[in-house]
Amino acid sequence: MKTLPEWLDQKYRDWEKAQGSNQTYYTFARFLDVGHSSLTLWISGSAVPDGDEITRLAAKLGPEIYAIMDLTTPDSALDKMVAGFRSLPAAFQSRLAPATAETAHAITQGQLTSESADAKRLAARIFEKWGFKITG
Repeated sequence: MKTLPEWLDQKYRDWEKAQGSNQTYYTFARFLDVGHSSLTLWISGSAVPDGDEITRLAAKLGPEIYAIMDLTTPDSALDKMVAGFRSLPAAFQSRLAPATAETAHAITQGQLTSESADAKRLAARIFEKWGFKITG
């Protein structure tokens, strides 16, 4: 299995090839939405990413980063949601986050199972309150 520096360097080279021309680590860091100095430290093996940095790297480069770093791979549906959330307009983000939190709180307080019909109706009602129409 590759080390993190080897994996990152390979991903950089693959990305650079896909760009069709030589690229800098600085440009690759911007693509990854991480700091240039952080990327340089990771590729040199002097530091490792953590928290949101790992999530951003997984979203852009693939979930194998979790195995390379000997971490449990998060739920792929959640990964897709987190990656997609960052792409939403700020106005949607500012409504979606509290709608999700309020729904989770209400389901917990009501001691409902997340797949129950009552939980689904409750979620639809809360999301509609926040401006989202839930069907199905």
